[in-house]
Formats: sequence, C-alpha cells, structure tokens
Amino acid sequence: MIPVDRALAIVLDAARPLPVEEVPLDEALGRVLGEDVRADVDLPPFDRAAMDGYAVRAEDASALPALLDVIGQVRAGQVSEAVVGPGQTVQIMTGAPLPPGASAVQQVERTRALEGGTRVELLAAVEPGQNVAPRASEVRTGDLVVRGGRTVDPATIAALAAFGRARVKVGRRPRVAVLVTGDELVDPSEQPGPGHIRNTNGPALTAQARWAGADVWPLGVVPDDEERIAASLVRGFEADVLVVSGGVSAGEYDLVEPAFARFGVEVLFDKVAIKPGAPLVFGRRGSTLVFGVPGNPVSAQVTFDAFVRPALLRMQGARCVDRPSMEAELLAPLKNRSGRRAHLPVRLRFAGGRLEAAPLRSQGSGDLAAHARANGLAVLDAGRTRAEPGERVVVLLLGNFLERDGGEES
Repeated sequence: MIPVDRALAIVLDAARPLPVEEVPLDEALGRVLGEDVRADVDLPPFDRAAMDGYAVRAEDASALPALLDVIGQVRAGQVSEAVVGPGQTVQIMTGAPLPPGASAVQQVERTRALEGGTRVELLAAVEPGQNVAPRASEVRTGDLVVRGGRTVDPATIAALAAFGRARVKVGRRPRVAVLVTGDELVDPSEQPGPGHIRNTNGPALTAQARWAGADVWPLGVVPDDEERIAASLVRGFEADVLVVSGGVSAGEYDLVEPAFARFGVEVLFDKVAIKPGAPLVFGRRGSTLVFGVPGNPVSAQVTFDAFVRPALLRMQGARCVDRPSMEAELLAPLKNRSGRRAHLPVRLRFAGGRLEAAPLRSQGSGDLAAHARANGLAVLDAGRTRAEPGERVVVLLLGNFLERDGGEES
C-alpha cells in the first residue's frame, strides 16, 4: 500500500500529453488550450469613450459654467470627421473613437442640452482622460493574453475572438474505455431481483470521464468470469485509457488482475492508502494507461476523481490537474480510524464570511445517497484520527459546489 501522493505522482508521470489538434472557435469550449495566445492588435485599438456623453477638450470643461457648441455626433463603429476645437464638443456614444482634439468625455447624465441640442451645458467639471479608455490600455500588440494549458471557458472564448482566433489549438480528447464487472449488476432500467443491484458505476464513471474532457467508449458489464473479462479487455486496450470497475480486491472472484496479466499489463501499484478505495490498480500496456477501480460505488468515484481525472487532464495538456480545495470549519466531529487518507462527505456553506463543513451521515463506500448530497469531501490524513467541531480541515470542492451550496438537508 503506497501513499496517495506517491500514487498520484506515478500516474501523472505516466500520463503524457496527447498531440494538439485545431478546432473551430465554437467547438473549443471546455477543451484545454494547446497554445499561448498573444494579441494581434492593441485593445482598445483607439482612444475609446467609456460612457455616452460629450467628447470635450478638458481645458474647456475644467471649471463651471461650461457652455459648448455641439458640432457633431459619433457612434460606435464610426470615426468622427469633426475636430473638436476651443468651445466645441461632439456628442459621443459608448465604444466610439474619441474625436481628434478631444481629451475627455463627460457623461450625458451630467449635462443639459440647450437650444435644441446645438449647445450643451456641463453640470460638472471634467479632468483630462475622464471616461476615456486609452488605446492599448488593456492589451498591447504582442502581449500574452491567455496561456496554454487552461480550460477554455466563455471568457476565454471572448478573448480568443477578440484577437482573431477563429480556429484554436487544443489538446486532443483522451479516448477512455469503461468496463464494469460484477455478477450482481443489472441495467438501471431493470428492477433488481434477489441479490442484485443496478449498475451505477458504468454511468457514473462514464460521466466523470466525459466531465474531465474525454471521449468515452462504454464496454458494458461482464460477470465475474476471467475468460469473459479478458475477452472484453481486448477492445479496451485500443483506447488511451482503460478503466475497469470491480474485481480488483483479494477475493476469490476478484479476477481483473489475472486478466490484466494475460495481456502483459505492467502493474505499477495495486493498493493505495486512501479511504474509500484502497484496492486500486494502475498500470500500462503499451501506450494505454490501465486503471482498476473498486466496485463499491463511492470508492469508484473517489478514486477516479483522485487519480483518473488528473491523468485525463494532464493528457490534454492542462497545467492544473488538482481538485480545488479550501479550509473549512467543522460543525461536527469527524473520525478516521482507517490508517489511510480519508475523504469524508460534507456539506459546505458560507456563513459569516467563513466556510463551514457539516459532516454527512454515511454508511461507507456503498452509500451513494450521502455522496450525492455532498458538495465537498473533508480530507483527514492517515495520522489524523479525529477532528473536532471548530477545527479547520482541508475540503475538496466537488464539481457542482456552487450549485449545491449547502441549502439541502444533510
């Protein structure tokens, strides 16, 4: 049994980035950017009005009263032909280029139109540069705008569009094959008979892989039979990553490792000091990374999140592969007598400017309901057997932390 950090280091060392590919901008959302992006233009590309109002010479508007002749109007997308001289102004709209001669903008709410709009009175003094975004004040041509290795979000899409990236280089999506083993499993659409349960690991692991940016090949469910497991592995080894659920412990019907051995899988570790999920197999066969995760549903999801997800992100070229974490104040005690690093379900909420963690009642690694209610996992290291109310603990923020904000009952 090896420590969690050591196991993760082994996984990430084996998870080499895949080649980049070029996609249209509208297909880049959620992908990992495969290149640094630099500005091809200044932004703004000209001195730009930040308000609707009047473009003025600051020296004409530094003291009141200030009455100016309106000699024109300029809207966004236009260039003013009028040059602002002494005692003159041009009506201007937000985003429009500042007319020649002007050095500031007074917002329309601080003016009063006179004589049918041919003159204007300024109701407040104006300083040079007021309400003007100078050329290149945001970005200069050649500046680094977005660094490669980050996940493309809507704000990144806007930045890429602003600098002419109609096509974008992104990391190739890993191809992930998911195989589930177990005599006891039936399809989620079926009513389980005596001794049977519905297959939850297949849908959950497929969803986790897709959420991490992968293309997924579901290989279905096979019973605890070494021959049938081995036959199902053949296609799985064609993927970049093969994830097999169940059959990785030390029981008589845990047959996944013997099946791996048939194909010469190089096993790099097969037990990790993590709770839930100690029986975790990781290895490789050629260029395919191979994971055997536990069959217990929560163990499968936690170990996938801790080890498979970082590998998939690293393969796409992501610079950050860690689950976001914070410190939270416990509202009730937590125990960890496993001798392993424990990941315990909690509900997180902000109260009085601090993050609070309420531990959830859980029956262990099969308690899907408790895991589904959690919006975070409290982490107690192997040597920390107990944490008391009021103590602070590290919590991992689960994927929809902001949606599951602590409003549900625990």
